[in-house]
Amino acid sequence: MLDLRRAAAIIFALVGVLPLLLFVFFLWHFDLAARTEAQMGLFLALVVAVLGYAVFHRMIARISSLARAVDVAAPVDATGSRAPVDHGAVAGLGPVVEIGELANAFSRMLADLRASTERLEDLVFKLGTLNEMVEMASKIPHIQDLLADVLERTMRAVHARIGSIMLLDRDRQTLKVVAARGHSTEVLGGPEVRVGEGVSGKAVQLGEPVLVEDIETDPRFGKPNDPKYGGGSFICMPLRVADRIIGVVNLAMKQSVGGTSTAPPFSRTDLQFLNTLMTYTAYAVDNARLLEEAQDAARKLNEVVEDQQLRLTLAQQQMIQAAKLSALGELVAGVSHELNNPLAVLQGSVELLTDEAPEAMKPHLVVMQRSIDRAGRIVQGLLTFGRKRPLQRQRVSLRRLLDQVLDVSAADLRLARVTVETEVAPDVADIWADDHQLQQVLLNLVTNAKQALADIVGERRLRVSIRALDGERVTIVVEDNGPGIAPELVPTIFDPFVSTKGVRGTGLGLSISYGIVREHGGHIAVQSRLGSGARFTIDLPVGALEPELPAPSPVPAPGLSGALILLAEDDESLREILRGRLEQEGYRTRSAASAEEALGKLNGEVQMVISDLHLPGVDGLAFYREAVSRVPVLKRRFLFITAGAIPEAECRALDLDQGRVLQKPFTRQQLLEAVREALG
Repeated sequence: MLDLRRAAAIIFALVGVLPLLLFVFFLWHFDLAARTEAQMGLFLALVVAVLGYAVFHRMIARISSLARAVDVAAPVDATGSRAPVDHGAVAGLGPVVEIGELANAFSRMLADLRASTERLEDLVFKLGTLNEMVEMASKIPHIQDLLADVLERTMRAVHARIGSIMLLDRDRQTLKVVAARGHSTEVLGGPEVRVGEGVSGKAVQLGEPVLVEDIETDPRFGKPNDPKYGGGSFICMPLRVADRIIGVVNLAMKQSVGGTSTAPPFSRTDLQFLNTLMTYTAYAVDNARLLEEAQDAARKLNEVVEDQQLRLTLAQQQMIQAAKLSALGELVAGVSHELNNPLAVLQGSVELLTDEAPEAMKPHLVVMQRSIDRAGRIVQGLLTFGRKRPLQRQRVSLRRLLDQVLDVSAADLRLARVTVETEVAPDVADIWADDHQLQQVLLNLVTNAKQALADIVGERRLRVSIRALDGERVTIVVEDNGPGIAPELVPTIFDPFVSTKGVRGTGLGLSISYGIVREHGGHIAVQSRLGSGARFTIDLPVGALEPELPAPSPVPAPGLSGALILLAEDDESLREILRGRLEQEGYRTRSAASAEEALGKLNGEVQMVISDLHLPGVDGLAFYREAVSRVPVLKRRFLFITAGAIPEAECRALDLDQGRVLQKPFTRQQLLEAVREALG
């Protein structure tokens, strides 16, 4: 095998020496060699040939040294020796070493250029992926969608086959898989990894990426690799926002059967790219998480606002209802005052007539008495509705109260063919309330239900249930299977004069019930649909119960026989009835139509005063204080009678002085008992 120098000598001999020998042959053949000109020409030709050979030889030597210098970078095979040279063959000379070396050098240059081009394409692809990630982060608001897309693009950029993203729970210091590709389905939502444990836990603890050439043989991990990542190259990259780590990204290249990797391991370039990419990814994930938290907070805030708006609407409705009731209360209080005076006169007149009337008249007087009693109850209800009648609270058993209401209504319910069902929970406690007023509320609801069921064909059911809500409140539910309440009437059903009975109802029953329940600190509501009956729910506080004291043994008060009683009443008819009742019992009386007149007749002989609470010209309490200052013994022998409400200030003053009040209309027996108690 020739080298380049020998090949150059042969070529020079062929192209330089042979033509010179032919020239000498022709000179000799034609007898020209003896001539001086020919010899000089031959000498010059020889000199030119020698010089040309020297230049050509030096040029070939330079080319040969360059070829050998290029051949030094030849690739090395697995045994450590240089790869065989592909010798170039020259026609007529055979293989030439330097030409083969140049050919191999150019081949290697092309291979290096191709590898550089591939690396450049990979970098361009990664740069494009990075650019796409930056744009994508601002377009995907949902964190789960963002994580899935981030993982897919990251794996594609570094040619990973298996990958997962784990987010950090800072409170519990655990990592949990939230996105995965190339895994089985049980990886998502699988076991959590604590910080400091496993590859991912250590990456979070150290705050640095972990690059492993072969996860199965790497000495930094003391236990066999979890088979979900297979073998081969593995990288764990923390997701970092400033100085805070929010999770990690795990990427792996799985080996095929036989241990040969299907792709090269992760490189430092991949690590640098992932470090840059994960910086943007971490901020995008954190921003998406913050956005979801903000949206969740906004949703909760919106729910709170809607709830507060509903509460405000209900409060406004209650205020409107309270304003209506307050205005109407002032009206009915005045009407009640004007009604009670004539009712008191009628009550006294009926009692006088009953004592003197023949037997044939007494049934009519009984009817009159019932009408007076009914009118009195209506007036008392109006006073309660107008919040002008103070509650007379006591310990009330709701079970007993319900039995009393049903006993009163039993006959009417039986005639109306209404089936009554009751349910009283055993843990219902007694409440602190006015039993007469609550009885009125239940009676109103039962009566309304009975009237609503009158038009029902078939079974007519009324159900009353009482349950304890907690240790502080109880609820009473009255429901029927009647025709229900029209939707347009439900919002105003507790307004005064609103009735579902047409001309048969006054529209005051539910309004009065509403006022009583509200006065007790409770709430009453209705639920109804046409054709599905009505359901009234009463919510009442238990209240602070006072201990029950044993009832004292009744001791009849002797009174003062023939005591002088001063009557101060502006209604002449009622004044005369009172005078007649008292004198009939043996008492002496003095009458006055005003406070001034009463004070003029007041002296030490007067042993008791009966006065209207609202006398013309002077307030009843002012009259009381003046009378007591003149005759101190009258402090506990003062009886007020009133047809209307007692103002709160006067009520407190009377309670302080232990004053007595008798509400009009009252019976003769009630009057005499009050007098005997005052004089006793």
